[in-house]
Amino acid sequence: MSDQPDNSTYEQECQRAELLGLQPPDPEEFERKRQARLEHEVAEQEAAEAVLLEQQDESLGNVGGKLGELNSILSSTQQKLNRFKQTACGSLTNIFARASSGSVDLSAGVGGSGSMVSQEERPPVQDQPQAKPPPTAAEVSAAKAAKQKRMDSQLDKLDALINQADNAQISMSEQTQQMRRLAK
Repeated sequence: MSDQPDNSTYEQECQRAELLGLQPPDPEEFERKRQARLEHEVAEQEAAEAVLLEQQDESLGNVGGKLGELNSILSSTQQKLNRFKQTACGSLTNIFARASSGSVDLSAGVGGSGSMVSQEERPPVQDQPQAKPPPTAAEVSAAKAAKQKRMDSQLDKLDALINQADNAQISMSEQTQQMRRLAK
């Protein structure tokens, strides 16, 4: 920090003491109190950020669970579509295949859409201790490193969720096309 804001704050405190008829504060004592106040504010801010990170971890877990459930439903639906194709359309495909050599295979579009739904395992949520006022620079840097690690972990979780959502969208699109073909 620059000296100007410190001096003006100290000067303001001296003026306040003079107006109230009190003894002006000692410069060293004033600086210690100011430093303690600043450290306390930083600690409160870091504690609030830690709580926010916990809430984000929890919400990411909830979203991941719901996407996992959606992918599970899509996988089940794909299996039912495949069974339906085999029973209802399989015999028709065989009849058409025997009648003409240039027939279209209806089951060719099925491919690996069932395997695309495989879900990634979520990494276990790491428990982080509540942020406490860091009295030393080493603890402050350790807390910042832990916060950065958790943020990186959350970004990885978001990437996994995006991949799950993409897989779900692809599966829904393929299944919709298959059902439209079957309905014709």
